[in-house]
Amino acid sequence: MPKLSEDEAARLQTLLRGVADHPEVQKMRDYTQHGRVTTYEHCARVAALSYWLARRLRLKVDEQSLVRGAFLHDFYLYDWHDCAAITRLHGFTHPAAALENAQKWFPLNATERDIIQSHMWPLTLTRLPHRRESVLVCLADKLCSLHETFCRR
Repeated sequence: MPKLSEDEAARLQTLLRGVADHPEVQKMRDYTQHGRVTTYEHCARVAALSYWLARRLRLKVDEQSLVRGAFLHDFYLYDWHDCAAITRLHGFTHPAAALENAQKWFPLNATERDIIQSHMWPLTLTRLPHRRESVLVCLADKLCSLHETFCRR
């Protein structure tokens, strides 16, 4: 987890207000993502790392779209560990499920939709990240997933 300054942490909370505290998003706390990490915790980490990377690299990004898209990138609301059919295809199909859920509960802009749809690239070859925000979330997701899977035992 990146070390955000107090100001950055407060800004991140402000940017996520209405998303991270939404009752449907809170349901992600009920599902395991990697190891003992919930999907909610994973999405919070990806949002924080994406934001941290954008700030440290001094990239011009839409911060609100970046962190909202990052927080909603795995908003699929099922346990992918339980069903053999889902487990085999989960990596390919969950971006569409997450996008469907996100659009059901939130108005999304083009950047947020691109983040959610493309975060599994290169596994989803046809869903190339088209925006720098999407590239950051794709990278942050891979880094957080590796850390949660191999370093958080």
